[in-house]
Amino acid sequence: MPAERGVDLGPLRRVLGSTTGVAVGVGMAVGAGILRAPGAVAHELPSQAWIFAAWLLGGLVATLDALIVAEMAASVPRVGGLAAYVRLSFGRAPAFLVGWSMLLLTWPASLAGVAVATGELVTTGAVTLAVDAPPTPMGRAVAVAVIFVVAAVNLLGLRCGARLEIALFLAKVGLLGGVCVAAALAAPPAAAVASTMSVPNEPGLLLAAFGTAMVSVIFTFDGYADAVYLAGETRDPGRALPRALLLALLTIVGLYLLANVTFLHVLGVEGLAASKFPALDVARTAFGSAGTRGLTTVALVVLLGAVNAYFLTGPRIARLLAEEGMALAALGHVPASGAPVWSTLWIALAAAAFALTNTFDQLLALTVPVISLTTVLVAVGLLVQRRRAPDRPRPFRLRAAPLVVGVQVAIGMTLLLGYLRADPRALAIDLAALGLGLLVYRRLDATAA
Repeated sequence: MPAERGVDLGPLRRVLGSTTGVAVGVGMAVGAGILRAPGAVAHELPSQAWIFAAWLLGGLVATLDALIVAEMAASVPRVGGLAAYVRLSFGRAPAFLVGWSMLLLTWPASLAGVAVATGELVTTGAVTLAVDAPPTPMGRAVAVAVIFVVAAVNLLGLRCGARLEIALFLAKVGLLGGVCVAAALAAPPAAAVASTMSVPNEPGLLLAAFGTAMVSVIFTFDGYADAVYLAGETRDPGRALPRALLLALLTIVGLYLLANVTFLHVLGVEGLAASKFPALDVARTAFGSAGTRGLTTVALVVLLGAVNAYFLTGPRIARLLAEEGMALAALGHVPASGAPVWSTLWIALAAAAFALTNTFDQLLALTVPVISLTTVLVAVGLLVQRRRAPDRPRPFRLRAAPLVVGVQVAIGMTLLLGYLRADPRALAIDLAALGLGLLVYRRLDATAA
């Protein structure tokens, strides 16, 4: 049964600051993707100009989204993030479908993908992430253990999970940035060779290649704005959240551009395009066997920060659905510790199931179309809210909103077409999940009536 109106879900306590928001944004975005994705992007677009075009487009999409989400977060500082904004702009049914897809697919699958990479890293070292072989039984076991251990830490309380995230954020930025600079200085520049690869010339093939490359790029940026899911527990959210979003984005863009410059400097375009795990190849080239051991430590910090951030944000989606009477009250209940018990356990169980049955690349492909569609809905919703509530206080107000929203929607729909051409199977699974969610919503709505 859905939660009834008036059910006490427990109060949300505003105890978090903008530092936690920055840590969550960087923690969610900077995970396994940046260690591997540059090679996948270069493989599809083996040209330095096209490689940077893809990463800069990813930064542009993220920047436009940041500006849009910053206004929404400042004017509607409600727990639940993007699902809350869809609810406000388009009603209960779309909000339920967004929340349903996030709780059923996006959060557990993304978390599982990071955990699977962590499991392989712990059992075999950084070398194992360079191959496309399916995860080993021991790696999957470690992935599941990581999921439940980090879930347990977050069940100790909101402050405990937030402090862990800040510590991992500081370590992540320092280690990643330091290793990139050190590798660029230690390794000789890649020798210039005649390229045997080229970017497709035919428009349809180019769109497919760019769409495939952007799956990796968008995945690596995804999460930078997820501090908004903690809006109900953030002090002075009208100011803290826009600041956190922009600082997180600047940090992420800086790290990603630094990583790509380093990878291209050390490996060259051909080497980067051929690399399954560019970070490992760069570490080996620059530091030899010591580089492999050092990268294992860096990667572990990077991945654990992402795992913890998923547990800080995902349960807040369930809280929103419970507040709206679209989920079990237990999933939205928050005890005095600030740690939502049942929604945290749900995400842990679902992520463990994904980790036991899918590879990293399969999990990645499932999440990106849903993310892009939700981004489009939130962007359009900004204009809807401007029209419906023109007098609502907006501590942060986006300039040229129609233009920004138009560009964001055009980019989002173009990327969706690219995903459809590149991986119709993953998109079909996402659509099937949304169709199932619609049936569930109708059942819940009929029961409530």
